[in-house]
Amino acid sequence: MSDTAHLNQLSALQQKVDQFAKERDWEKFHTPKNLSMALAVEASELMEIFQWRDGQESVSSLPEKTREAISHEVADVFIYLLRLCSVTGIDLLAAAEEKLAQNAQKYPADLVRGKSKKYSEY
Repeated sequence: MSDTAHLNQLSALQQKVDQFAKERDWEKFHTPKNLSMALAVEASELMEIFQWRDGQESVSSLPEKTREAISHEVADVFIYLLRLCSVTGIDLLAAAEEKLAQNAQKYPADLVRGKSKKYSEY
């Protein structure tokens, strides 16, 4: 799929999420504060699925019900992120590109390859 097709698909999904909220008169609840909190809650629910696991198992080895729960929580995180971007006027793709470029400066591959320290520790 081309970059333009991905961009169109993302834009269409964001519009769908916005319409979903509008049809339910939820826009009044979708403040940046509330959406960021909902996003954190959904991320925590995703973390809960992996809590107490050894961390070495592959997702494909998990039961179907668990993989489905992971998929649903990832979707919830993504949907709230899209909604937060709509409410705040943030272009998600542009913000991600900018942040990736910043991270490339902070973490030069030849300096950090195979290391997990924070950039301020190099």
